[in-house]
Amino acid sequence: MAEEEVLAEVEAVQAVYGDDCLLIEAYPPHLHVHLKPRTADVSSQQFVEATIGMKAGPLYPEEPPEISIIDSKGLDDQRQKHLTASIREKAFELASCLMLVALCEEAVERLSDMNHPDGNCPLCLYPLLDKDARLNSLPFMKLMSCFHCFHCDCIIRWWNWTQVQSEKEITSSSTSTSRIMQDQQGMHRVMEESMGKCPVCRKVFLARILNTCLAWLALVAIWIFQKSCTDLKTSVFSGRKDQGNPAVAAFLQ
Repeated sequence: MAEEEVLAEVEAVQAVYGDDCLLIEAYPPHLHVHLKPRTADVSSQQFVEATIGMKAGPLYPEEPPEISIIDSKGLDDQRQKHLTASIREKAFELASCLMLVALCEEAVERLSDMNHPDGNCPLCLYPLLDKDARLNSLPFMKLMSCFHCFHCDCIIRWWNWTQVQSEKEITSSSTSTSRIMQDQQGMHRVMEESMGKCPVCRKVFLARILNTCLAWLALVAIWIFQKSCTDLKTSVFSGRKDQGNPAVAAFLQ
């Protein structure tokens, strides 16, 4: 295929993906494209993303480009392999055709299919979502820096534990440390308290996001309490002979 046609395709990829497309080489095409699922416009509904590498040889498109994952969030090894295999399979289907845009779209489709929290909470090792009782699943959150997900209660407990350990380290530090060094340590501690590191990958995150967890846990506790009161009210009035007792009615109102 003529070089001009391949270069026109590269320009098309750049036009579609804009700043999410990094051009390494125009011919033969070598690109890194940052891709997200179709629901990524709502950040709370995004759990995966990936940067896909496509490196074509001089015989492209007769020979499909090499496919690799440069970086990703929310994808474990198994899902990364599945994503790569799906793109490569699509590439072989389109052999001898210009395919770069189509391969990006295939990746977006697969990311959209995988756009949900998967597996267990890394801290307690229990499933993030109870597929048999979704309404009773524990609330969970994701860290925006890496998309690792945790049960809210687990990440709060882990964070509190790290703060206790930090306090112990400060307390056990040498008493002979100069005042200047103590002031520097104090400033550094303030900075550390505003940030945390993911317990899985160690990427930095803003600690204030944990306030969202605390608020969510409070709402869940209120909901559980209200539901318990409603269930108790239903049970008493449907199963007891003193359902007309004014004292019982007043307690349950």
